[in-house]
Amino acid sequence: MTWLDSPLSALDTETTGTDPETARVVTACVGMSMAPGQWSPMEWQLNPGVPIPAGAAAVHGITDADVTDWSAPADALAEIRGRLVNAATYEVPIVGHNLAYDLTLLDREFRRHLGAELPVGLLVLDTLVLFRRFDLTTGGRRLEQLAARHGITFPAHDATADALASLRLLHILAADNDLLPLVSVHDLQPLQAKWHAAHQTAAASKRLGNGQSADGFDTHWPMRPLTESEPA
Repeated sequence: MTWLDSPLSALDTETTGTDPETARVVTACVGMSMAPGQWSPMEWQLNPGVPIPAGAAAVHGITDADVTDWSAPADALAEIRGRLVNAATYEVPIVGHNLAYDLTLLDREFRRHLGAELPVGLLVLDTLVLFRRFDLTTGGRRLEQLAARHGITFPAHDATADALASLRLLHILAADNDLLPLVSVHDLQPLQAKWHAAHQTAAASKRLGNGQSADGFDTHWPMRPLTESEPA
């Protein structure tokens, strides 16, 4: 029995922006899969407390008018954090795509509204990092691009649909790389951090070599550390 046959939790957020230091959660999903083929999602809808920029609304389709009667951030975030605490306690891996964004965002939101941090001890399976390392096909690595190449049809930029798509992609990648599930999730944590850092460093170097800015590349995984200059 491998981690692929054990309980997994899938996570995704839809937000007000692309910078996890300042973006706010609008919708979030933390779903459970107790065994392959099973899926039990929980989704939260938040009034972020700030205007939703037009660019963000164009991506996920949620506007200021939609969130008027949605949950206060602290209430929903407390429930989300509770789910993550349980995942850490029972060593249920968190699956998602580009989780360095989502987990950094949630850490900042927990600090902002709850005076708490991201729970320690989370085990993470990041399909972006894993596909970059193990998928030999060419093409983009965005969630919707990978899903399209593997026959997964879903409404992109919907928290529950994105969480489930990342879970399905993990199963597909594991089926194509049958040794991957034999590596323990504990052993995969430092490996994913190493692979993420190597990719970010190479991408930044390429942009610098082309005379472009390397802003936005960060080697930390699965969460950016909070610095004194960044907002809590």
